[in-house]
Amino acid sequence: MLKNINNIKKIVTRFSPEPNGFLHIGHVKSIWLNLNLAKVLKGKCFIRFDDTNPLKENNIYINSILEDIKWLGYKFNKIYYASNYFDNLYYWALYLIKKGKAYVDDLSIKEIKKYRGDFKSVGYNSPYRNRTIKENIFLFKKMRKGFFKEGGKVLRAKIDMKSNNLTLRDPIMYRIINVYHSRTGNKWKIYPSYDYAHGQSDILEGITHSICTLEFENNRNLYNWFIKNLLNNKYISPKQIEFSRMNINYSLTSKRKIKFLIDKNIVCGWDDPRLLTVSGMRRRGYTPSSLKKLCEKTGITRSNNKIDIKMQYYVIRSDLENKVIRVMCVINPVKLVLTNLVVGYEEIIKVKNHPVRTDMGTRKIFFNREIWIDLSDFNINPKKNFFRLSIGKKVRLRHSYIIKCNKIIYLKNKNIKEIQGIAYLNTKNKNFEGKKIKGVIHWVSVKYGVKVEIRNYKNLLKNNKENIYNNITSNSLKIKNSIGEPLLSKIKPETKLQFERVGYFCADRYDYNKNNFVFNKIISLKNNC
Repeated sequence: MLKNINNIKKIVTRFSPEPNGFLHIGHVKSIWLNLNLAKVLKGKCFIRFDDTNPLKENNIYINSILEDIKWLGYKFNKIYYASNYFDNLYYWALYLIKKGKAYVDDLSIKEIKKYRGDFKSVGYNSPYRNRTIKENIFLFKKMRKGFFKEGGKVLRAKIDMKSNNLTLRDPIMYRIINVYHSRTGNKWKIYPSYDYAHGQSDILEGITHSICTLEFENNRNLYNWFIKNLLNNKYISPKQIEFSRMNINYSLTSKRKIKFLIDKNIVCGWDDPRLLTVSGMRRRGYTPSSLKKLCEKTGITRSNNKIDIKMQYYVIRSDLENKVIRVMCVINPVKLVLTNLVVGYEEIIKVKNHPVRTDMGTRKIFFNREIWIDLSDFNINPKKNFFRLSIGKKVRLRHSYIIKCNKIIYLKNKNIKEIQGIAYLNTKNKNFEGKKIKGVIHWVSVKYGVKVEIRNYKNLLKNNKENIYNNITSNSLKIKNSIGEPLLSKIKPETKLQFERVGYFCADRYDYNKNNFVFNKIISLKNNC
């Protein structure tokens, strides 16, 4: 696919997002590809904001894109804007009119679509297609000055209304949009289309290769048509090359569909941790290195297929395994009272923060008469292979002692109030002589445990189709009030940890504070989510 690149002296690529939404995983793949091509071949890579439609674009999106790129750890050689070239594009449009290759059309957008035809039928010419060059120049200049209402006229390239490629059936080059532009103010009443602007912007920036996704394959002939009819020996002729976009099943990578979910309050914003936007993945706890690893593992291809979401889970799980400390947090707490310990019993236990990495240090945890254990680790009527706690059964408390359950105290509604048992204080980090205890459960001191809010996420879509109607997972966010070690109240937002026996979690970027300890579940320890 990229075989021609080795034949050029210097490669210049670019990443050209439209600032009408936040970056998502598909953009990460494009950034990764364009920057790495330039790096490997000792060329350059630019970022260019395609700010040609002020109706949808906003500086909020520009700032978010730049922040996401910075967080990802990427740097571009220069930052450009398509609006830098509005004067150039306007005069080039006049040049095409003078060559008889562009004309002003009075048809409405609906009529233009009808005249264009479809894949089964050829298009037919607009009644305004044969206007004189003089009339077209006059009308186009008046369009620029704002003499016509929006939708009243457009400028179209004059190519071939019978072409099998619909993009060549006299595409729109300019439309009237009488809206303030964040960079050019009220200077312009007309704005270039993406198909017209991006190829010519490539020429002006010296781009050698326009690397884009496969949905632009049909636009390649149009890209080349504009370049052929405008290019002179002063500029390099860029080449368009397509690759398959990053599609992950059970997920959305369409800004339009994501905005629909936001507008309908199905998700809380562009940075909702259920989304594959960069800011959403960052908030959930994904790392830049894991996203780069995902790009590497999925590779570059022209085959449009969906990537199994388990690949995404694998890269973050493997990335965090040796990077974060382990702590204990009880997701569904139930009290366990060790009745053979005196009231007020307290012991400080020193534990490793990581089982392998000694450089991560140690911490102190408190062991008391009353502790929290997870309700899922207790069963009144256990099955044969249940190795955790039940009446008369022994288990080991992580990092400490073997205990035995003796009794259950119930509330009036028959829910468990507390479990009672005893601790064998001669079994700290060792078994009974000649007998090994299979079950190990985690726990937290009642006296020192801190209340935390746990946010668990499911896949946003019920199946791997991107159709969002009737395909949204209900209750894709579940909140649990849990109890964790004291350490969980003393970290910074975006800190990532492993909750032992549960999974990897991240202190919420916005909602974690000294009064509210909120953690987003990144991923389970195993492929069961």
